[in-house]
Amino acid sequence: MTGTAISSSIGKIVAAADHMVDTFLARLPSLILAILSFAILYALSLWAAKGVQKVIASRRQNLGVVFGRLTAGVLVLLSFLVAFSIVSPSFQASDLIKILGIGGVAIGFAFQNILQNFLAGLLLLWTEPFRVGDEIKLDIHEGRVEEIQTRATIIRTYDERRVVIPNAELFTHSVIVNTAFGARRWEYDLLVPRGPDPEGVKAQIVKTVASVPGVLSDPAPEALLIELLAGETMKIRILWWTHDSRQYQMLGSYDRVLTAVARFLAAQAARREAGELAIRAA
Repeated sequence: MTGTAISSSIGKIVAAADHMVDTFLARLPSLILAILSFAILYALSLWAAKGVQKVIASRRQNLGVVFGRLTAGVLVLLSFLVAFSIVSPSFQASDLIKILGIGGVAIGFAFQNILQNFLAGLLLLWTEPFRVGDEIKLDIHEGRVEEIQTRATIIRTYDERRVVIPNAELFTHSVIVNTAFGARRWEYDLLVPRGPDPEGVKAQIVKTVASVPGVLSDPAPEALLIELLAGETMKIRILWWTHDSRQYQMLGSYDRVLTAVARFLAAQAARREAGELAIRAA
């Protein structure tokens, strides 16, 4: 009795396995055709997305990236639906709506942060508060924007390090874009001896700064007396504008301006010392 039951169970298992193999072999041509169709349509979707991105990016770079990604996503989804309909001809649009409805809620909860960063990335590309190549600052992070990806934005710091910033942080926090405009103002606080003619000293500093290559004449450089310090010293703030808005250009501008000001102060100190010696000699 037991042997008969075991033989019956084995027979059912074998029959089920034969049925599965027959079903697989019957669907194999459709499966192969679906895979080939998806591969071809997937390649065409990527090609079409690159074409859309190239055409639009010639006018607006970030907008081209947005439409390129949206085009790729829609065409890849259509490619999957075509391939799935080949494998399962009974699949209908109502079934897709049910799957998307249930799956959308589940995916939304499971990948909330990823979807938030994805949508933030699309909005950043659409509104263009900054572009690839701009220099930005967020909290302690500052550098050049290398890439705006689906989930995050990549910046390269000035000391050649890579920082990955989630797009949601860039969208919800204040970001300083150093290269947003054609010109940028620089400043430096200078300590100089307090003399009888502060206006004359300021005028000479402005003249010195204005003669430095790269400093704009409009807006003109300024020298502002901001504080009188102990020990016969005063603090003057030097302001000047340049078209050089990037970090390495800023360092060069500081070097040229401060070198010129240092030469002026050294010459002024030498004249003052010579005058004092002449008075003593007299």
